[in-house]
Amino acid sequence: MGRNQLAGIIAAAVLGVLVVGYGAAFAFAGNKIPGDTTVLGIPLGGLSEDDAKTKLDTALKDRLTQPVTLKAGESSYTVDPVEAGLSVDVEATVDAAGAGRSLAPGHIWHALTGGDVIQPVIKKDDAKLQAAVAKLAKQVNRPATEGTITFKDAEPVQHAPADGLQLDNAKATRTLLAAYPADATPDELAVAVTKPEAGTEAIEKAMTEYAEPAMSGPIRLTVGSKSVELQPAEIAPALTLTATKGEFTPTLNAKKLEPLFQERFKALETLPKDATVQIVGAGPKVVPAVDGLVVDRTKVVPAIISILPKPVGERRAAVGLTQTKAKVTTEAATALGIKEVMGQFTTQFPHAPYRNVNIGTAARKINGTLLKDGDTFSLNKIVGERTKENGFTEGNIISGGKFVLDLGGGVSQSATTTFNAAFFAGLKDVEHKAHSVYISRYPIGREATVAWPSVDMKFLNDSGHGILVQTIFKASTPGSPGSITVKIWGTKVWDITAGQSGKSNGRQPKIVYNTAADCRPQAPTAGFDITIYRYFAQNGVRKKTESFVTKYNAADDIRCGPKPGTTPPPASTTPPGMGKPTTTTRPPG
Repeated sequence: MGRNQLAGIIAAAVLGVLVVGYGAAFAFAGNKIPGDTTVLGIPLGGLSEDDAKTKLDTALKDRLTQPVTLKAGESSYTVDPVEAGLSVDVEATVDAAGAGRSLAPGHIWHALTGGDVIQPVIKKDDAKLQAAVAKLAKQVNRPATEGTITFKDAEPVQHAPADGLQLDNAKATRTLLAAYPADATPDELAVAVTKPEAGTEAIEKAMTEYAEPAMSGPIRLTVGSKSVELQPAEIAPALTLTATKGEFTPTLNAKKLEPLFQERFKALETLPKDATVQIVGAGPKVVPAVDGLVVDRTKVVPAIISILPKPVGERRAAVGLTQTKAKVTTEAATALGIKEVMGQFTTQFPHAPYRNVNIGTAARKINGTLLKDGDTFSLNKIVGERTKENGFTEGNIISGGKFVLDLGGGVSQSATTTFNAAFFAGLKDVEHKAHSVYISRYPIGREATVAWPSVDMKFLNDSGHGILVQTIFKASTPGSPGSITVKIWGTKVWDITAGQSGKSNGRQPKIVYNTAADCRPQAPTAGFDITIYRYFAQNGVRKKTESFVTKYNAADDIRCGPKPGTTPPPASTTPPGMGKPTTTTRPPG
C-alpha cells in the first residue's frame, strides 16, 4: 500500500468520525434551547421548543395579570396590565431564546455551550396602553401646594409647602413596559418636580398676624340695632390661610358657614315665603309669595375676614340686608291650575284608640301635599317611618296571614283612601299592594297596604297641572265610627267610573289550633281573585279602560287552645284561660 493511499484512508476515517460526531451533536442539541438560557429567571436551557413554551406558559400564568407597582417620590401606584393591554408573546420569546433545529455549526455549538438572559417579548395594545398611562398621570400629577394654616378645635395648625409632580408620559410608558411582568421591586417613574413659590416665612407671618388673633375671641355682626355674636370655634372649620409669594391670604368657606348663618341670623332676617295653594273654606286658594330681607352673603364673608385679626373692642362689623325673592312666585302657584276636585274617597273605621292615633297622624302628614306635574306621590316618603317619635302607636297589622300588633297599625286605612282618591282622579298608579287577606270595610280588590320601608303606595301626577291632596279626618268614639276623606284638587281631566269581575279561584281557610300564650283568635275569610276595571271618559264618551287583578289569600280560622280530643299541656305550664277553646272573633285590622 502506497503512502498516498494510506493518507487517503486516514483522512476518510477522520472525516467519518467528524461526520458522526457532528450528527450526534446535531441530534442532541439541534432542536433545543441553549443550556444557560433564562427568561424572567425561569430556566429554559436544554428544552425543546414545545417544552419551553409549556414551561414558560405555566410559570408565567399567575404573574401576567398581577398589577405592576411603580413609584413616584414617596408614593406607590399600581397599573392593571390587562387594562393596559399588556401580555407576553410566549412563542416569540421562545424563538428569541434560540429554539429550533438548525445544521449551522455555530447554532449547535451555542446550544451545547451557550445561553443568555432573554427579555420577554411583550405584546401591547397601544390605545389601552396610552389610556392606562394617562390614568396613571392623573394619580401622580399634583400642583405644588403653598403653605396653609387650618384650624382644629379653634387652634391653628400649620401645613408645610409641598412640591408638585408632573409625570413624563413617554418615559412612563417605557418604564411600564420594562416593569412588566411585575416582580417584587417597584420601578421608579420619571417625574418633573415643581417648587412652591412661598417660603416658611409667610406661614410664620400668617400665624402671628392673623391666625392667632382670629381665635382670640368672639366677633359681633350688627344690622341696625340688632346683633349676633359668632364664636371662634364656630368660624374656625371654615377658615384657611394660604401663603403666596411671601404673603398670606385668608379665605372663608361660605358653604360650610351657611348652616351657622341660617341659625344665627334668624334674629336679623325676615325670610321669604314661597307662594303655595291651601284649602280655604270650601276650596283652594293661592297664598301669595312674600319676599324677604336677608343678610347679604356676598358682604358678610369679607366683613368677617376683615375683623378676625382685630383686637378685643374692635371685633365688630355692620352687615347689610338684601331683598330676596321667594323661590315659588305667586304667578307660578297660580299657574299650577289647582281649582277643582279631580277625585275623592271616604272610608270609615270602627272605634279603637290606636286607629284614631295612627290614621289621624297619617292624615295630618298627607294633608296639604302639593305635587307639580310629573311629580310622584309616595306615602312612605310623606308619612315617614312608623315610630313613636313620629307620632305612631301599636295597632293591628297583617303578618303571615295573621293579625299581630306593630307600630303604625291602621295606616293602611289612610293608604287605601288615598289610593282610591287617586284612582278616581284618573292619576297613574305607580305602585300599590292589596292586603294579603280581604278586609270587608275596604272596597273589594281596590285597596292598598303599606309597610315601612318596603311596601309603598305611589301614584304619578300625569294630569298636566299641579295637584293638592286634602285630608279630612274624623275620630271615632265608642258609639260612632271614625272616617277619613281624601280629596285631590287640580284640573279635572277624566270622568272615572269603576267596575269589577266576579270572584274566581276561591281558596278556603283552614282551622288552626294554637296553644301559645300570645294566641289571638281569628275568624276565617275565604281567599279569591278579582279583576278591577277603571273606565276613563270625557264628555260622556269612554276613551280607555285599565284593569288590574287583586289576589287575596284565605285567612285561617285560628282557635286558641288545643285541638278537641287531644291531651292539653300540663296545668303548670298552661297560662290561665288557655286550656279551653276560645270563641273566635275578628281582631280589629
